[in-house]
Order: sequence, then C-alpha cells, then structure tokens
Amino acid sequence: MPRNPDHRGATREEFERFQRERPIMLRQIATIWELWRLCGRKDCWRVKACVGPNGDQCSGNFISTALSEEERATFHEALRLRRRGADANTAWAEAERKIARHKAQMEEIGRPPRNDAAIP
Repeated sequence: MPRNPDHRGATREEFERFQRERPIMLRQIATIWELWRLCGRKDCWRVKACVGPNGDQCSGNFISTALSEEERATFHEALRLRRRGADANTAWAEAERKIARHKAQMEEIGRPPRNDAAIP
C-alpha cells in the first residue's frame, strides 16, 4: 500500500494502529517508571499503575511537575529535532545548545527566559 504523506510516511492502517496502541504504550511506560506516584487519580494510586483513560495522565503530570522549564524546553526541542530525522544523541545535544543560547540571549538583554516550553 502506498505511503500517505499526511501521516509522516505511514500508511493509513499503520497510523490508525499506532493511534490505538499509543494509550497502551503510555500507560505501560508510566507504570514502569512508577509515574502513578505523581498522578492525582485515586485509581492509579490504588492499583499502583497508570489506569488513565488516554494513557497520558501520569506521564503528563510527570513532565509538568518533575521537570524544570529549561528541561521541558530541551525535551520539546529534542523531540522536534527527532521528528526531523536527527538521531537521539545529536537531537539532545543540539537541543541543549539551542536552549543554552536562548537563555544567554535573554540574560544578555536583561530579561529572564520565557516560562513556556516552546522556544522557537
């Protein structure tokens, strides 16, 4: 079956399968890392596993509470670079350099760095 450019090279069937498996994968990762400890859902605490409906409740809480703004920005930038084809080590190193440059520029002009995770 031909690739569909709207789904980053995946066929429609592959994309739909990934969409069905994504919540399962996120719940498994959150459970392995015990991110349910950071989750506000009582049922996650009760079973000591992520049981959220879409799988990103526990991992989302982890990213929003356990990481600093700079770490989140680095993480988001590394993901953006990975989507563009960079390997993991290169993406992380380049993301760290970009965030450090941004932070230095902001300090140079006398303003604190922005508090959002999306740094252009």
